[in-house]
Amino acid sequence: MIETHTLKNLTPEAFLALGAEDTIYIRPIVQNGVLAFSVHTGAGQPIGLLASADHAQAAALQHDMTLVSVH
Repeated sequence: MIETHTLKNLTPEAFLALGAEDTIYIRPIVQNGVLAFSVHTGAGQPIGLLASADHAQAAALQHDMTLVSVH
């Protein structure tokens, strides 16, 4: 198992080498005073904005992606 501090210090290229190309994560944000969820690739690139975490989960499943929790 890779420790958290190791993962936090990986370059985007090294993270992709771990299989992150099929992994996405969401981050809650406030845009124009409204809560939304920004969807990011495993390497951190923003790829979408959705109205709810449930929509993000559905989109991940629809596109054969793995949604992970990032703390």
